[in-house]
Amino acid sequence: MLNLCRSLLVGLLLLVTVSLAWASGFVTERAWVEDPTGQITLAEAQRAPETPFANKYFTQGFSQSTFWLRLHIDPAAITKPLASNRLIIRIRPPIQDQIQLFDPLAQSDQARVTGDFFDWAHDEYRSLNLNFVIPVGQAPRDVWLRLQTNQSTMTFVEVMTEDEVRAADRRQELGTMLYFAVLLICMGWGILSYINQRDRLVGIYIVRELLAIAYALVMLGYFRAFSSGWIPISWLDPISNNVVFIFVACVIWFDSQLIRLFKPNPWLLRATLSLIISLPVEWVLQLMGKPHWAIALTTYVVLTAIILIFLMVLSTQAWRETQHAKPDEKPIFSKAFLVSVYAIVVSVVLLNRLPIMGLVTAQEGILYLNLLYALLSSLCMMVLVQVRAHRLSKRQQASQHRLEFAEQEAAQERMRRVEQSNFLKMLAHEMKTPLSVVRMAVGNVQVPERTNKMIDRAIADMDGVIERLLQVERLQDKQIALQVSRVDLMATVHSIISGCPQGDRIQVNGPAALWVDSDEHFSRIALSNLIDNAVKYSPSDSVVVLTLGQTRDTALLRIENDIDAIDAPDPDCVFDKYYRSERAHALTGSGLGLYLVKVLAEILGGQVRCTLLGQRICFELMLPLVTK
Repeated sequence: MLNLCRSLLVGLLLLVTVSLAWASGFVTERAWVEDPTGQITLAEAQRAPETPFANKYFTQGFSQSTFWLRLHIDPAAITKPLASNRLIIRIRPPIQDQIQLFDPLAQSDQARVTGDFFDWAHDEYRSLNLNFVIPVGQAPRDVWLRLQTNQSTMTFVEVMTEDEVRAADRRQELGTMLYFAVLLICMGWGILSYINQRDRLVGIYIVRELLAIAYALVMLGYFRAFSSGWIPISWLDPISNNVVFIFVACVIWFDSQLIRLFKPNPWLLRATLSLIISLPVEWVLQLMGKPHWAIALTTYVVLTAIILIFLMVLSTQAWRETQHAKPDEKPIFSKAFLVSVYAIVVSVVLLNRLPIMGLVTAQEGILYLNLLYALLSSLCMMVLVQVRAHRLSKRQQASQHRLEFAEQEAAQERMRRVEQSNFLKMLAHEMKTPLSVVRMAVGNVQVPERTNKMIDRAIADMDGVIERLLQVERLQDKQIALQVSRVDLMATVHSIISGCPQGDRIQVNGPAALWVDSDEHFSRIALSNLIDNAVKYSPSDSVVVLTLGQTRDTALLRIENDIDAIDAPDPDCVFDKYYRSERAHALTGSGLGLYLVKVLAEILGGQVRCTLLGQRICFELMLPLVTK
């Protein structure tokens, strides 16, 4: 990563240095004349009032006028011997549409033009830039360039010897090769990361890198050179413009998605994303034959977007919200780093775009600043991708470990369940026989009636605990099969009460019959447990009220009994497995009766609920009525 950063800095220095002045001082004066009509001749331009410009940069922003640039070349300014009698007029950027040369030493009938309206193969001196070849001459003379373009008028014009041009071209090619190498490395890194982890943001990043490379190919002149001979020349300018339009829209989309990770102000995010609508507007303008307006709109969109993006960065809240989070859950970048990166980006964009718009005077060294953003964001995103990939890998490993641990626990739990089930079955089988023997033995012994009832009750309680344990096991093992039929709840209730030791305490209210669609066996278990619970945990001299009724499509069984308000059970917990209130521990029980009621009610398509009414507790069981 450190070596990549060093390469980046070297590439940036090369890109900047190739735009600085390396030419000899052949040009002693520079001036321009505006032609709003685009119709004036060279002679008229020579007589028109001139406006001088001091450095090699000429800019009047986005203008539909034609401009005549006068270069005064003085051979006497040459201070060193020349290898040839030729000079090169080197013009950048290579995206200017049409530049025509008027040199008094050239033949008067020779039309000399260059630009991306013309084939690169026809250039007088072929390189990544626009070039004219002129003789050195013996006396000072004025050379005129006629500039007509839909792009910004910002143009960098140098007059150099052939040796100087070749050296400058080699520096330019070296810088651009390094620039493309960094972009390709970043894109390749993104592709590998996307193959390993299908991250949507990384996918957008790869598309953005492809468009950044295409944008650089256009801006640096490679597209014009490579397309020569196999793309119609009339397609060159529209294709180049569309690459710029789409790249700007993709940059806005990508930056918005990247900064969204750090929780910016939502209104700023929406405002930034809304700028993408400029893309179809630019296409419409180009189809209408107004490419100049479309390109100007793109520049204004870029300025607006970069300001909104910077404000979004300032408004981010992710760091504040994750102050106390784990290190791997905190944002990958510090806010200061993110703000610094986008502060540099804003400065770079303003330094490049303001001269392009003609709002400030262009200075040397800014020609390739429009490419700096792609490098900065590519490098930052590559770091982000790697850190995210590392964190995701750690999280996946942790998830895998948790999964393996959970699987081990599940296997152990299954083994415990099997062992528990086998133990309960064995225990039930082994205890039922002794209980039967005890019951028979007691029946053959003369004991007081009260003692006999106590023994019967104790044996029945133990038998009930064993039966409920077995029922729960069958439910958990899903060893049940519903046999739905018409069941008369009132008849079932009377049948249960008739076998209940304290059935005379139960007051039954309701219709003579109440039919439901249910499983007779399971509904009997549920009703029996509710009645047994009410009788068992209420005072022995109290009345248990059982009411049967119905709503529109539901049968309702309501059972109420007195309780001690101090030791009242928790209504939210009474249906939990093994739950027993403090008072209930004084009596024999398993904590499974009401749990069975809830499970069976759900299996039968109904529900059960519990409500405290002062010193009384109420259970309501709802089951579906018979379908007509």
